[in-house]
Amino acid sequence: MEAVAWQPRDEENTRMVDGLPIHVIAALDRVTPTERDGVLTAISDFSRHAQEGIAIPDTESLYLLWAAPELRVIVRRTDPNGAVEVEDVVQPATLRAFAAADVS
Repeated sequence: MEAVAWQPRDEENTRMVDGLPIHVIAALDRVTPTERDGVLTAISDFSRHAQEGIAIPDTESLYLLWAAPELRVIVRRTDPNGAVEVEDVVQPATLRAFAAADVS
């Protein structure tokens, strides 16, 4: 199924969405409006240092943000004052599956 790209309603969100990877836009197209707002708010707040993220161990500059009860956002920030890059939007169950995977 092809995603119908969700269109932001204001200029600030338009600029933010313009910088998102296509798979993140597709994920935003498949969640509720409340979850979508939570994702965009979490990204915006993290970029303005109004929300802290959890540093993901053994990665370079990756952080996990709580966006909604069933959504997390993985972002990259290489410079504390630089831009935030959104890597993915995932469900906690997906994260647990990866954590439980045997990587040996």
